[in-house]
Amino acid sequence: MDKIERQDHERTKVNLLRIPISKSSKRHKRRKFLNTILVWIIVAMLLPLSTFALIAYNMSGQAILNNEYQANKKILFQVKYNIDYMDDMILNSVISLYYNPEIRSIMYSEEIDFIELMKEINSLQTSIVNSNPFIRSIYLYNRKSDTYYTTTGELLFKDANFDKLLHSGREIPILKPIPRKMEYEAGGSAGGSENVVSYFMYDFKDDNNLPMGALIVNASTDWLLQNIDKVNLVDQSKQEEVIILDQETDIVGHDPEQRPLLAAMRQSYLDYRDAAQSDEPTGYFRTELDGETYLITYANVEKMNWTLIKAQKFDQVFRKVDALKTTFLVTTCVFLTIAIVIAVLISRRIYRPIGDLVKRVGHAEPLSRIGEPKDEFTYLNEAFRHSIDLINEYHRRKSSEQEVMKSYFLRKLLIDSTSMAEQERDQAADAYRIALDFRRPMVVCIVKIDDYQAFRQKLSPFDQSLCAFGITNISTELLGGSYPCEAVDMKNDFVAFIVNAAGPSEELEGLWKQAQHYIEEYFHLSVSVFIGDPANDCRELSEKYYEALNGTAYRMLFGKSCILTNEKIRGNEENGQLGYSAALEKKLTEAIKSGNTAEGEEALSKIFVELSGFSYNNAMFSAMNLVNSIKATVEELNRAKVEPVRVNFGSLTKRLYEAETLAEFHRQLLALLKDILSKAESAESEKQTILVEAIRELIEADYANPAMCLQFVADKLGTSSKTVSRLFNARMNLSVADYITETRLAKAVEWMESTNLTTKEILQKIGVENESYFYKLFKKKYGTTPKEYVLSRNLQRIQDKE
Repeated sequence: MDKIERQDHERTKVNLLRIPISKSSKRHKRRKFLNTILVWIIVAMLLPLSTFALIAYNMSGQAILNNEYQANKKILFQVKYNIDYMDDMILNSVISLYYNPEIRSIMYSEEIDFIELMKEINSLQTSIVNSNPFIRSIYLYNRKSDTYYTTTGELLFKDANFDKLLHSGREIPILKPIPRKMEYEAGGSAGGSENVVSYFMYDFKDDNNLPMGALIVNASTDWLLQNIDKVNLVDQSKQEEVIILDQETDIVGHDPEQRPLLAAMRQSYLDYRDAAQSDEPTGYFRTELDGETYLITYANVEKMNWTLIKAQKFDQVFRKVDALKTTFLVTTCVFLTIAIVIAVLISRRIYRPIGDLVKRVGHAEPLSRIGEPKDEFTYLNEAFRHSIDLINEYHRRKSSEQEVMKSYFLRKLLIDSTSMAEQERDQAADAYRIALDFRRPMVVCIVKIDDYQAFRQKLSPFDQSLCAFGITNISTELLGGSYPCEAVDMKNDFVAFIVNAAGPSEELEGLWKQAQHYIEEYFHLSVSVFIGDPANDCRELSEKYYEALNGTAYRMLFGKSCILTNEKIRGNEENGQLGYSAALEKKLTEAIKSGNTAEGEEALSKIFVELSGFSYNNAMFSAMNLVNSIKATVEELNRAKVEPVRVNFGSLTKRLYEAETLAEFHRQLLALLKDILSKAESAESEKQTILVEAIRELIEADYANPAMCLQFVADKLGTSSKTVSRLFNARMNLSVADYITETRLAKAVEWMESTNLTTKEILQKIGVENESYFYKLFKKKYGTTPKEYVLSRNLQRIQDKE
């Protein structure tokens, strides 16, 4: 029973820092939150895209409809113009004919000379009717004989509709078009009918409301309709129609009974006019005719009080809109596809941290108490809550009396195993559920947290304790599968493990490598491990503990995340070399003095290669000597420099003791070396610049002195002529003597151009005593003699003024 309780306790301890995952972990792979993000992004892209497409489609449809209306209006206005033109032509003809004496004689005479009548009728036929395509015929009405004479060419021509209109007693308007059907008989037999528009002109009426005499001009509606068809290019297959309504809203030129569509057009316009109550002369509307939608466009002919109406199928008008609709639909689908691809990429990128967290949490052991979460956040929330519960349980256990006493026993066993009796050990093992067998060999393993100072600064004491427990938990779980073991936090930067093992082995090192991997993965911590030699007797445990603790110091030489044993460090321990090569030290100091960075880095790297093979104490001692050597070299340099190189060697020594590995200290010294050399180079460069500027200023100030030369300059500046020459040549690419000559020649030219001094006077002012030597230098510089130079300059000035 006690064994079962111990196993339960170990299982609980192992699970304390595990992040739980429910049995529905497979459902997390469906990534509900990712789908939610994807849907919202797609909606966010689709909504404005669809809205834009819908608005663009509607606006385009309205624009096309307006364009079609404008086109129809232009056609109707052209028809209107033709009607007005016909009306004007007929009115002019009527007025002209009415006041013709011969015409008036026919209309008002009691006795008619038929020869003259036929002659006048033929004249009207040839001069008026035949020359005007829209004039069908002309009637001359004589009331006295109650007879009308026509240009139809039929002697017995009889217009029944005209007779009916004439004797109807109604008011016949003057010079107003009257649409009617001209029904006539010729030669005593049925003649036929024709749609015409008649214009009446008369002066007086009798008591029966009949004109005393009248001129009637009949215009052919066939010509008018044909003219409309030509203007409109009406296509009967498209069922486009144009009709004319007169002032009585009757259809001009067509029989509504034979053309039902025309009657429907007329009625739809009348209904629209009555409903809209609009006085607009033009407009359009949609209506249903014979079960199909039509676009109706209308325009008023104000002069004749007629109305032009055009009807065309709406689907013919909107054929372009339908094509545009297809284009918008295809474009929207393409952009939607692109939006979905972009949304998938963006959502996955947004979801990646959450997915990684869920995946990381999902590596832990399943725990049924979480249940089935709705989504990833619910799952993570439940996992976090359960983890907090487990951590609280850990703290409760840790602060319990049994855990405290167990930790105290293990620490005492490591620190003072010789004072502990066998009976005391056995009683403690039973009381505190120690998993070790003290009669078998035991190995002490020390696990140190790398970058411990950063670890302490970054984490709170609670988090530090939690990480230490996590290290213990992971390590005991991995080792416990092969070796009984116990662990205790020694309250410093390391945890001590006691393992029932015969000694270091490849299997034990492999388990520690796995532990390092999981600690790095879950806690982002690097740890180094030292595996001590086995203690065959429990009383040897303290000795092995301190031996292992001292061995951890070799992390300085082997680096972080190392797994060390006494066998691995034996070569360092047995190396009796006290210091590194003197030749390398000399090479390093010379590189610092000469400013050779490459040689300095090479020498420093070779020194640290040697140090890595030393024992720990000798390596640290040699490292301090290296710092002192660099310090002495810098001080020696500073004594010879105007501007000293300042280095805080006290801080460097402190960092040496804080460094956990030799590689870290090597990097620090390498950075120091580069800093020293760069500062030395900068100071030397500044010093040289100041010196060269002083040389130039001295020459330019005292060039008239015949004694001006290299030695003169060196004496003035208190330095050697060799140094002056070397520095000036390096910076100016010119010797001091050449610079003096250049300065004197330039000044001589200035004197020549600005004064009328003679050559000898100028030579005195620039410090040249040998005139022939000056001429030689001047010609070499300017390619001419001084006199020729001055003459050419004067000529140049004269030409410039002109």
